[in-house]
Amino acid sequence: LPEILPPVPDATPEAKPTEPKDRKPAGLGAQPAQRNESEAGTNRPAAPKAAPEVTPKPAEHLPFVITHAGNLVCISDVSFKFEKLHPAGSKPLTEDQNFRIAHDRFSTESIFLFFNIALQEKPKPQPQAGQVAAANVEPDTRPKPDTDESPDEMPNASNQVPSNSQLRVLRPSPTPTPTKEQQVQMAASAQIGRLLGFVGGGEPEWPEAVGFALNLDNDQYVVRAILVEAPNAKIQPLPFLPQLIAGPAFAVGAPSVLPDDAEVFVSASVDFRQMYEGMKKQAEIAAKAAAKQIPATEKTESLDEFAAFEKKAGFKIKEELLPVLGNEIAVATSLKSLQGFGMFGVGPPPPSSKSSSGDPDKKANNAFPILLIAVKDRDEARRLMPRVLDGMGIGEVNQIAQVEKREDTELVNYGGIFAYAFVGDFIVISDTKVVRHLVDAYVNHQTLASNNAFRNSRRWQPRQTIGEIWLSPALMEGYQDQVRKSSAKMDPAMRDYLLQLSPTADAITYALSNDGLGELHELHLPKNLIIAMVAGTSATMAAMKQGSPEMNEAITMSLLRMIVSAEAMYRESEGSYGSLDQLVEKKLVQKEVLDQFGYKFQLNASADQYEVTATPKEYGVTGRRSFFVDQSAVIRGDDHGGGPAGASDNPVNGP
Repeated sequence: LPEILPPVPDATPEAKPTEPKDRKPAGLGAQPAQRNESEAGTNRPAAPKAAPEVTPKPAEHLPFVITHAGNLVCISDVSFKFEKLHPAGSKPLTEDQNFRIAHDRFSTESIFLFFNIALQEKPKPQPQAGQVAAANVEPDTRPKPDTDESPDEMPNASNQVPSNSQLRVLRPSPTPTPTKEQQVQMAASAQIGRLLGFVGGGEPEWPEAVGFALNLDNDQYVVRAILVEAPNAKIQPLPFLPQLIAGPAFAVGAPSVLPDDAEVFVSASVDFRQMYEGMKKQAEIAAKAAAKQIPATEKTESLDEFAAFEKKAGFKIKEELLPVLGNEIAVATSLKSLQGFGMFGVGPPPPSSKSSSGDPDKKANNAFPILLIAVKDRDEARRLMPRVLDGMGIGEVNQIAQVEKREDTELVNYGGIFAYAFVGDFIVISDTKVVRHLVDAYVNHQTLASNNAFRNSRRWQPRQTIGEIWLSPALMEGYQDQVRKSSAKMDPAMRDYLLQLSPTADAITYALSNDGLGELHELHLPKNLIIAMVAGTSATMAAMKQGSPEMNEAITMSLLRMIVSAEAMYRESEGSYGSLDQLVEKKLVQKEVLDQFGYKFQLNASADQYEVTATPKEYGVTGRRSFFVDQSAVIRGDDHGGGPAGASDNPVNGP
C-alpha cells in the first residue's frame, strides 16, 4: 500500500501569536552571551558565522488506516470505530431499500460498489447573472476600443509543449471563403446546435442511489450500473442532461435500415413531447435573460430559439411536427469519423477487399454521420420537411431539390449538398453519397441487421431496450494491427503473452433498459481488446521515450499547431500573417522551443497565406517524417528521406 498510496505531509499547524518585540525569541538565549564575550576583549577568536537555518522536512503520515473486523480488512483514510458508524438502534445497511435493489441486482458479480446519493447534500447551483444568456446572445461584432495591453500581456506560447486540447481550442477556422455547400451545412449545423443545446438546460435530477458491478464473463468484462430513481421520477438516461427523457422500451429498428458496413451505431428511445416542453422552457428563460442584457433603446421582439424556428417554418412544433415522429432516434458513423474528434487514438485497419464490393467510392461512403428518426406518417413528414429547412434558415435549397425513388424508398437530393430519404419507418439525413449508399444497401438487403458480427454480439441484450451502442470489431482489429506493428519494440514477455491471445476480434456492446426499479446500464468489453489497448499504449510510450524519433515527430506536430494558432492571433491584430521572426517578436512563439526537438522549421508568409515546413535535422536520428502546414490548418506529411513535405502530402494523425 505505501507504494500505491505514498506518505503525505501532516497538516500545517496553526500559526502562533506574534511575540512582543522586547521579548527574547525562544531558542536564541545563547546569542547575547557570545556577543558579551567578544565585547569584553577576550583573546578567543570570533565565533564563525552561523550557517543558514535548514528548514526541517515536514512530518509525514500514511494516508490510510487498516482496521480488522472479524474476517474483514477495512482500509480507510481516517481511523474509525464500527460502533460509531452503526449506533445502537439504527438500521443496518442491508435494510435500506435502495441498497437492496442494487445489491440484489448484482448479487453474483465479483466487484460491487454502492453510492447512496440520497445521503449527500445536493445544493442547487445558482447561475451567475447573465450566465444563462451568455450561450444564446449573438456575439458582439462591433469594433472594440483600444486597450493599454502591452505585448507582454498578450497570449504567448508556453515554455512547455502545449497539450492537444489547448491547441485545438486555439486552432483557427480555415481562411479560404467557404463554398455555398459549406455555408449551407454550417448554417444548418449552427441552428441544430442551438436547439439541441437546451438538452443540458435545467437542474439535473440525480438518482437516489447508484450501484456498480464488474464481472468477467467468458472472454468479456461486463460492467453494470443501476440508477435507483425516486418514485414517479422521469427516466433520464444521463442525469447531467436533464431534458434528455427516455421514451418507452422498444425493439431497435434502425439496424434494418442501416448499411452492413456501419461501424458505430447508437440508438435510443426518447419522449419527444416531454423533451420539447422542457427544452422550450429553458429556451424561454434564456431569451428573457438575454433581453435584459440589451439596452432599452435597442430592444426588439424577443423570441426564443423554438419560437423563432416556428415563425420561419410556418408551423407549430408541438401540434404539427411531433405527432409525425416515432420514439426511436439513431446515429451511425464510421471509426474514421470518430478519429477526427480525437477518440480512441488508433485507426482501424485497412478495409478488406470483401467490403469494397468493387465500388471505388464505398470506402468513404460511411465516413459521414447518418441521422435516423422514426416517423409515423411519411406523407405528413414529406410535406413538413421543406418547411423545416425554412425554419433552419436554409429554405433556398428547396429550389434545387430533386426526388429519386427506388422501390419503396424516396430520396430527396439538394444538389449534392446534403440529402434525406424515407427508408422503411425512418427518415435518414446525411451527405448525399452516404444516403445513396444506405438506400442501395437497403434495396439489396445488405443491412446491419443481417451482419453476423452485429447479431452475434447483441445476443445478451434484452429484446426491449431504451437504448444501445455498438462498436464493430474493426476497433479491436485496429488495436491488434497497432500491436503487431509495435511488437519489435515491446518487452519480450509482453510480446509472447500477446501472441497467445485469440486473434478473433469482438465488438463492444452496450444496452440501457428499465424494469421499473431503475435504469440498468450494461457494457460488454472484450478482454482481449482491453489487453491490446494496454499493450499498445505501453508500446507507444516505450517508442516515444524522450529524444526518440517518434517523440520528436509527435512534439513537432504540436509545435506546428502552436504556429497555426500564433498566425491566427497575429493576423487578427496586424491584418496579415507574420514571419517566424515577427511571431517571436510578438512573443506568440518561442524560438528556443522550436530548436529543442530535432526539427528545422521554415515559415514563408504573405498578407493572406503562409506555409510552414518542418524537416528532421538528422534524418533517422531526430525524426523520419517531414511535415507541412498552411493557412488551412491541416498538417500534412510523410517520410521524404529528410526532404521537405508539401501541400500534396496526405494529412497526418495527431500525436
